[in-house]
Amino acid sequence: MLVRSRALTACAAVTLAAAAGGCTTTTTTPSVNSGTLSVYLSVPPGQHSSETQDVLSAERLAFQQAGAQVAKFKIKLVQFQGAKLSDTARQAIGDGSTIAYIGEIAPGTSEQTIGITNGEDILQVSPTDTAVEETQSTPAISNSPNRYYESLSTNNRTFARVVPTDALEAKALVAEMQARGVKELYVVSDGSAYGNALAYAVKTDAAPAITIASSPQAAQAAFYAGSSTSGAAALFNQVAQANPTVKLFAPSALYDAAFVSALSAAAQRNLIVSSPGFTASDLTAQGKQFVSAFQTAYRHAPAPQAIFGYEAMAAVMAVLHNLGSSAGSRSNMVHAFFKIRNRASVLGTYSINSNGDTSIAPFIFSRVKAGALAPYKAVQEQG
Repeated sequence: MLVRSRALTACAAVTLAAAAGGCTTTTTTPSVNSGTLSVYLSVPPGQHSSETQDVLSAERLAFQQAGAQVAKFKIKLVQFQGAKLSDTARQAIGDGSTIAYIGEIAPGTSEQTIGITNGEDILQVSPTDTAVEETQSTPAISNSPNRYYESLSTNNRTFARVVPTDALEAKALVAEMQARGVKELYVVSDGSAYGNALAYAVKTDAAPAITIASSPQAAQAAFYAGSSTSGAAALFNQVAQANPTVKLFAPSALYDAAFVSALSAAAQRNLIVSSPGFTASDLTAQGKQFVSAFQTAYRHAPAPQAIFGYEAMAAVMAVLHNLGSSAGSRSNMVHAFFKIRNRASVLGTYSINSNGDTSIAPFIFSRVKAGALAPYKAVQEQG
């Protein structure tokens, strides 16, 4: 029996199995009744940084390694790049074979698609979106996280991630600031929900050990909460010119070669960027195997974020294989993913809680070396 259906017009996607052209009208249902289950991979619009490319490549690698047959179902990977992220989510819900959606990469961007997939009870898993407001309440964003879910009362939570939230990243950042002797900190947000929530978390965690300064001139360090490379570069270049010894801190959204290249030499010298990830020596045995497989497949070492892309896809594929003949139910997929407990993975052993968040929080700190970000320290933050 079909509980709900929705018809819409969607443009074709490029898949690993076949190329489809034109626009078609399709219908989504709570269960997939065909012999094919599609896992959608969201490709961000526009040009991609090398870091984003590595996350996408790692997702594809995990799919290829998992095998494309589960019980009676053929598993198909559909990669779609729309003019907007929401285009990809709407393409997914318009495809009656969709069983899961590997979602957004940039922090804060899942807010554009969570509601769309939630409305159709489709599991959405983000590899690297750390924005806390998407899964937890924060005073910085009213009615978070419920505001992002279209059908929360009907379908409950359908969004999860394998990356720790920026609430834990804020704790790691403040600890590193204290370790570097910071007593006065200037904090600025780019005005986005992601930036505002992150700025709030850093200010809250900093008190009372670190004083929040009203201007960069009165501070030993500056922190930019947001994802705008131009905004962060402008601030950091200005601050570094006025005070060559100022410490500059940036979050995972700015772990980007384009951001580093926009900085002056003085700003590069003083920059510290936090990001979920591992140093080479801190990788698990499975993590080292991933790095080796990635290098063999793509002829270069993966960016630190890539391992989370691999695990996002690997976890979804593992759930599909565990469900077997029951894998055609979207509800089963959501419930099974949220019941992940003590999963041994490339990230280490972790569980997923009722919010959709992971139980482990590995972070790295990086500095500029030879014009590129290079990790120098790894920490495991406690929730």
